[in-house]
Amino acid sequence: MGRAKKKRVAKRRKRMFNRNSIRAKMGKPVFFTLTHCNKKMSGISNKYNYKANMHKLCFVSARFYNVKYQASIMTDCNYRDANIIGVDYFNCNMRETSFKNARLKNVVFFNCNLKGVDFAGAQFDDVTFISTNLQEPKNLNLDNPGIRILRTYRTINIDRLVEDRLLVLAKNKSIFNAKVLHVNKNKLNQWTIGLIYDKYGIDGIDTLSRILCKKEKWNNMYTVFSYMLLIENWNKK
Repeated sequence: MGRAKKKRVAKRRKRMFNRNSIRAKMGKPVFFTLTHCNKKMSGISNKYNYKANMHKLCFVSARFYNVKYQASIMTDCNYRDANIIGVDYFNCNMRETSFKNARLKNVVFFNCNLKGVDFAGAQFDDVTFISTNLQEPKNLNLDNPGIRILRTYRTINIDRLVEDRLLVLAKNKSIFNAKVLHVNKNKLNQWTIGLIYDKYGIDGIDTLSRILCKKEKWNNMYTVFSYMLLIENWNKK
């Protein structure tokens, strides 16, 4: 990299840091942005990323656990041999990204752009593709028993009391902000409620509504996986 280009890159990074600092001081969200980084990146755990911007990043052999990416750009990234557990990708542009030989477990792809995404040798365990064009990825075996494909959701007849308990939880920022159970403060997310219903039935949804009302502050409730884990841990008691 020439001296002039280094100066331009340094100025661009300084402007980005200044913008982020101002947003943080104003109490506004700071969006993660990193592109064209030659350094191998480690994974992350227990994180909600909204409008992240990542391009040409290397996550080879990294580990991701209980992470949600929403409305994010994640293009031409390399997740080869990565362990991806309990991760939700919602409305993400993931063009030309590689998941070669990655291990995906309890993962949800919702309305994602997977054009050119390579799944060669990837292992799937309870991975759900929702409203996503599956003709565009490469080396994706749709007959894999670890893959589930959903095009439409069915309305679940939840008891009115249970539904009201879940809607009231929209006032709880530690639950509402990651928009897992809710579309907005007056509407439940039928897609994610349906995934919980498929695994635990109507009793599981009732149990979840009761558990979440027991305290005000909840940590790391960012993914469908995190709510399923909560139900399973509660049932062990």
